[in-house]
Amino acid sequence: MASLHRRHWLGALAALAAFSVVHAQAQSFPTRPIVIVVPYAAGGPTDITARRLAEALAKSLSATVVVENRPGAATTLAAAYVARSPKDGHTLLMAPGTTTSINPYLYRSLNYKFEDFAPVSQVSRQGFAITASPTLQVKNLQEFVAWAKAKGSPVTYGTTGTGSMTNILGEWIGRTLGIAVTEVPYKGTSQILPDLISGRIDMSVDGFASAIPFQTSGKVKVLGVMTEERSPKMPDVGTTRESGYPVLLAYTNFGLLAPAGTPADVIDKLHRGVVAAASSPEFQNVLAAGGEQARSSPSPQQFGEFLRSEYVHWGTIVKPLNIKLD
Repeated sequence: MASLHRRHWLGALAALAAFSVVHAQAQSFPTRPIVIVVPYAAGGPTDITARRLAEALAKSLSATVVVENRPGAATTLAAAYVARSPKDGHTLLMAPGTTTSINPYLYRSLNYKFEDFAPVSQVSRQGFAITASPTLQVKNLQEFVAWAKAKGSPVTYGTTGTGSMTNILGEWIGRTLGIAVTEVPYKGTSQILPDLISGRIDMSVDGFASAIPFQTSGKVKVLGVMTEERSPKMPDVGTTRESGYPVLLAYTNFGLLAPAGTPADVIDKLHRGVVAAASSPEFQNVLAAGGEQARSSPSPQQFGEFLRSEYVHWGTIVKPLNIKLD
């Protein structure tokens, strides 16, 4: 009996010691600057959002938060780097939806998997818009479809590379509208714009952060927004639903991922920091100015469930396109 009591107390002490270690980790976290790794070059929409988040997160966590850009290979280089980083919460990935929802369908051999990450929270959501060259004599999506079907040759659309979200959306739009399309890949959005303005290409698909200033300046025509409701920044532009294509809904969701195995208390502390950042009027207003919505997840677990549902959703769109990358 004494032996049983002794084992019971030893087990309780071990459990208490383990709890104390984890609690101490969360209490002391962070012990050095938190690095948010962005899988794109500086200056793009993901980078801008990450830097806004870093400022807000630094305030909510009373910590130093910096952004590190690791562009290349459709976010896979940055994703693999974070997946293999120390499991202590100091290295995070600013992940667009493509990282976990689309890349697994595209790459024959992917250098990371969903299980390599611990979800922290969604950060924001941004809608997409269908844009056209100002040289086209069309005013909306319905007129564009009629023009494209009478064109006699495929509609050319600019992308930020084969396998990118702009490529996926361009092909999906073509199929849904019943028009032939041909991809013209570029290195980035800034390279697409001159050719779209001059009419060398017919259309492109842009996030609101790019589409809104294009529309405001009159440089391109925004034919429709791929969101449930019209954008307050482009109130005169109809939705794809209003044009008769309700299936054409598309958003990119940005969120924070940590390496799998990061202590739960650290993940929870990061999650609370994101919630505080996303709920601040300053952060919300800055994102809204660019057509983006600040959003946080109710819990890390719910964010993980959301990412899994997004993976299933995008599978129904990506798989029929038969795009495969090495």
